[in-house]
Amino acid sequence: MTVVCLGEALIDLVPPPGQSPTTADQLSVHPGGAPLNIAIGLSKLGTPALFLGCLSEDAFGSRLAAVLDEFQVERVPGAVVAGATRLAVVDHLDTASPFRFYGSDTADTMLTRTAVDAALNRRDIAGLYVGSLMISNPAGREIQEYALASAERTGMPVFADPNPRPAAWPSRQAMVETTEYLLSRSAVAKLSLDDARGLGWPGDAAGLLRHCAERFPAQMFITDGSRGCWTLHARNMLHVAAPAVGAVDPTGAGDASFAALIAGYLATQRVGEAELSFAAAAGALATRVRGAIAGLPSRSDVEGLAGASD
Repeated sequence: MTVVCLGEALIDLVPPPGQSPTTADQLSVHPGGAPLNIAIGLSKLGTPALFLGCLSEDAFGSRLAAVLDEFQVERVPGAVVAGATRLAVVDHLDTASPFRFYGSDTADTMLTRTAVDAALNRRDIAGLYVGSLMISNPAGREIQEYALASAERTGMPVFADPNPRPAAWPSRQAMVETTEYLLSRSAVAKLSLDDARGLGWPGDAAGLLRHCAERFPAQMFITDGSRGCWTLHARNMLHVAAPAVGAVDPTGAGDASFAALIAGYLATQRVGEAELSFAAAAGALATRVRGAIAGLPSRSDVEGLAGASD
């Protein structure tokens, strides 16, 4: 039941609450990157995960390796590389583009086909998770396309969160094309309504589900923060509201909810109301503390909140 999480591990640099990088005197350091968050989120939920991505030999790379070790997430390759760790500066006051990425030819762009084969050819692999940031680099795109082709040949389900970040792309068209590419190759995919608006797609759950159902084979998991999540099940739209938990920081909530949805899907082979409830509870719990990794919940916490919400 191991899930391979392909892509970047990076460092988020975050200003104090209510401040912007333009005025803050200090930035907090938080390990992050959606593939890293998903791998650790799955592990905390009791679903084994393997992180498939290169870490740097620099101090930030050592920090990221220590986080993976702490949560017992295997990583491939095991050796570090000379490229620097990618940095992301977070500005939650900039609702249009809250993440800006820094670094050229960073460690996460140095993954090889040999490493992909070593991870995906194992007998215990149940699925492949991918995002879109890796595709913004030509070398990373070639490797991700290779991994997706390998998954398709073996019938391995792909879980995709395009998570389109405008600052990572030269144009909206490039961002849209990459999102469409991932949705066309996925069994289950996640989009937030904010993602959809940035893509120029319908900004309401019903309209977005119709838009995607007409174009892509993926079962869509749609999120909208405190308003909960949606999917189509047996052609009917399902909605589960997010439990109220006293949110502090939304960073990582989407990754927590998608990790929970993947775990639920692997157990039941479907995305129905129970799986949505589990995902909504995980996303809500992730907002209780600051930092994407710190907020990722355990299975017992999620089951407790999901049960209380029922």
